[in-house]
Amino acid sequence: MLSMQLCEALDIRPGEVAAFVGAGGKTTAIWRAQAELVAEGGRAIITTTTKVMEPLLPRDGALMLAARPDVARIADLLDHAPRLVLAARRQGNPVPAHADHPVPSRPFKLDGLPSETLDGLAEHLPGVTWLVEADGAKGCGIKLHAAHEPVIPHRATTVVVMAHLDVLGQGLDATTVHRVGDATRLLGVPAETPLTPALFARVLCDETSLKGVPERARVVALLTQRSTVLHPAALALANLLLQGQARYSQVVIVALRADAPVLTAVMR
Repeated sequence: MLSMQLCEALDIRPGEVAAFVGAGGKTTAIWRAQAELVAEGGRAIITTTTKVMEPLLPRDGALMLAARPDVARIADLLDHAPRLVLAARRQGNPVPAHADHPVPSRPFKLDGLPSETLDGLAEHLPGVTWLVEADGAKGCGIKLHAAHEPVIPHRATTVVVMAHLDVLGQGLDATTVHRVGDATRLLGVPAETPLTPALFARVLCDETSLKGVPERARVVALLTQRSTVLHPAALALANLLLQGQARYSQVVIVALRADAPVLTAVMR
């Protein structure tokens, strides 16, 4: 097991714009990354270009709701609350709060900001790290993007493509794969086919999994699992991803809720 923090493994540095896409723990990964960055004296903003549950804030956190955020106001808030959450607005109707949601939340959804707005803010706030949830997966372990997603800021320097190893061996259905119909068409197999490492890799290596990634952005595959014992297929799958998709610079395998989350990292 590596003694490495998540941000170190993903090589997310102060001042970067990191967009998280895919499935299998984006919210957990983003919150963990923000906590690590702030613990090192940095300032980090969690935001989204889609919709997220409204979080219960840590003591050093703040929530800013603004459709047209003011740079000076953001900078002032960060001076007092380095763990900032930024969104456009709170939706009016409450939604059920799920006990298994990855971070403690209030029963409301927050609307995200346009990617162009985030690009402009990042330009005028150098040194601030942006952690952007750029799509949703409805709790599934792996996903295919719809036509309108993901929405990745043009200034993104790192794109983290996520999936959950625990769905390996399970049948292709609506609980394991977000947009399972698209997955069965892409893979040419019927629903309920067990998700093998080869099929898993084909989804993540397909160009649809990298849709909207800026040309200059570094791309990392982040595979999650619940156990702190490395999944038996993890290393073989990492090699399949690096061989099958040239955009991946590395594959990082983590147990996000563990004290030492990074289990291994495979470089190109």
